[in-house]
Amino acid sequence: MNLDFHLDDNQKKVVYVAGAGVAALLFLWTVILPKLGVSGLDDKIAAKQHDLREMLHLYQDFEQVKKEVSANEIAIRNNKGNSLLSELSAIADKLGIKGGIESMNSKPRPKNEFYQEESVEIRLQKINTEELTRLLYEIETSPKILRVRKMHVESRFDDPNLLNVVLEVSLFQPLTE
Repeated sequence: MNLDFHLDDNQKKVVYVAGAGVAALLFLWTVILPKLGVSGLDDKIAAKQHDLREMLHLYQDFEQVKKEVSANEIAIRNNKGNSLLSELSAIADKLGIKGGIESMNSKPRPKNEFYQEESVEIRLQKINTEELTRLLYEIETSPKILRVRKMHVESRFDDPNLLNVVLEVSLFQPLTE
């Protein structure tokens, strides 16, 4: 098959240059651009989808923390007017360890701009680990917002199965106006 179109030399040069340009564009579109552009876009899309999933996870965590803070604020408002000494005494009565209480003393706590904190140091003598565990559980699961700030446990010399314990427990209340 002869494709002689009777072109002069200048026209042949233009056809060759145009053919080379078309070949270069085809090579660019079929080989270079898919490797750079499309796969690069796929990687960018995957990265953005990962970022979106992470942001949704962080938003869910934020909503959970927001609910917990709201519940704690409600519980602190419900603590208004309650005495920590009477609360700890009621817990000790419930557990039957009131006889092990050596002393309960209120301790001043520094002012806070969000809530008022009442603190009591309770000294317990001759209690066993099961009683201590139940006491800590009752403090932790109390409907009041109680927190064990400090705890010091010593075994007794006269009976190693019994403990002497010093706890500092705090109760959080709304600020008085």
